[in-house]
Amino acid sequence: MDDKLLIELRGSLLWVTFNRPEKANALTANMLRNAADAIVAAVNNADVHAVMFNGAGERFFSAGVDVREKPDDGDVSAHKKRRSAAHAALQDALLDIPKPVVAVLNGTAIGGGAMWALLADACVAVDSAELSLPEIDIGIATFSGANILEVLGGRALAQDLIQSGRRMPAREAHTRGLINAVVARAELEKAATGIADVLGGKHRQAFADNKRWINRSLKAALAQARDEHARHRAAADH
Repeated sequence: MDDKLLIELRGSLLWVTFNRPEKANALTANMLRNAADAIVAAVNNADVHAVMFNGAGERFFSAGVDVREKPDDGDVSAHKKRRSAAHAALQDALLDIPKPVVAVLNGTAIGGGAMWALLADACVAVDSAELSLPEIDIGIATFSGANILEVLGGRALAQDLIQSGRRMPAREAHTRGLINAVVARAELEKAATGIADVLGGKHRQAFADNKRWINRSLKAALAQARDEHARHRAAADH
């Protein structure tokens, strides 16, 4: 792995840290692939009881995918397709791993960062954190974000966040069922590991079966959204 993505096993918890605070912890295509690979590798690692995702610094959990990344080969169109595939692989890894995934929001989660937090099995946030899907403000539709929110909270929630692009404070997100707990920064790691230990201590097969069944609507919604994204990309290329 590279130093922009830190992978560390602490006891029975695998910590995956986005370590790019100078870029709001936005993930490059390589970081996306490495994060997905780390989750997949944890599936068959008996020492890992849960996966923890967080960001470096105190401002951002992640600003999502780094849309400003320049491809080494200069082929922008091919790079966009590779980046989209890597993003999809990370989303799938979060949903498919039979073990608990806990998002630890050390700061604001934007765009893809908000999606990853929402796809986790649990989310704990510092009290200054926010959730935002602001793609509309740069003229981009977010079919994946819309579908995730619609499955989790219904049309009204999707309308609220997707069409306004506003930032939802962590405490509001907690009241709307998107975040499990909101705590002071000094308590963040303790609160997150507490939830991870509880979930990781459950019957493994029962947890995995429940997770697969609970996530079936999200899986279907993401597949539908990806088809729509692909149609828009194809139209834009012509």
